[in-house]
Amino acid sequence: MELPERIEVEGGDEVILTWADGHVGRLSAAELRAACQCASCREPDGMRRTTEVLAGAVPVTIAEAKLVGGYAINFVFAPEGHGTGIYPFTGLRSLSEAMQEAADTGDTST
Repeated sequence: MELPERIEVEGGDEVILTWADGHVGRLSAAELRAACQCASCREPDGMRRTTEVLAGAVPVTIAEAKLVGGYAINFVFAPEGHGTGIYPFTGLRSLSEAMQEAADTGDTST
């Protein structure tokens, strides 16, 4: 499994992952929160709460980031304190590539 060489949380607004091949992935707190795959976020009520938080007046930020073993990161998000999702490095790489591709093509549906 490929691991990032560097992980930075920039002001709570985004995470920056630098990979050995030179790829630099940037993911905003809102993009990460929207991509949470935990059980509570995948159920209908959880999806509704996620949508409400993302549409709220207070922007979503990363309040805390912790490594999970050698394969993932756990984020705690403000303002609601959600923190049960685990984000494997492979998923973060794929998500950052998809977000970059969408930005490059002007596709906002990702």
